[in-house]
Amino acid sequence: MHNIAEEVALRGNKHHSELLVLESAKATVEEAMSLGGRTNQNIFRSVVLHYENDLPIQIEERIVNASLVPDYDKQDFATNTAYEYLMKVAPMTEGEHLVEAILPNELECQRLQISANEPCLQIKRRTWAGDDIVTVARLLHPGSRFQLFGHFGR
Repeated sequence: MHNIAEEVALRGNKHHSELLVLESAKATVEEAMSLGGRTNQNIFRSVVLHYENDLPIQIEERIVNASLVPDYDKQDFATNTAYEYLMKVAPMTEGEHLVEAILPNELECQRLQISANEPCLQIKRRTWAGDDIVTVARLLHPGSRFQLFGHFGR
């Protein structure tokens, strides 16, 4: 798992982001289940649009366990990424990805500046610090602007 700002920089390009949503809330049943917690627990929700050379490349929708990261809503995610901050305050010990090809909805098309028939790569990610799930993220990339690469060893 990588920081999108670093990935963009490694390609020799410029990253910037736009914070669309940052709010504290009570977890819905679905959010609580994905965090391994309880309904109505305190969470944060954020939506960030990431750019590479002024072209949108990712919508990052995230819920965060507020009891583990109580200052999440005080961060400047236009300057630093959520990934960068979370790795500092609750370093990941375990993670999981679910990767799917999907068609975006109308709002996602507008945000990513793509047509309705352009497939996107959706990555659903959960990360743990110790035994606790810290965050659940949905990362949506236009298919024409994203490559998934991994290197594995024994």
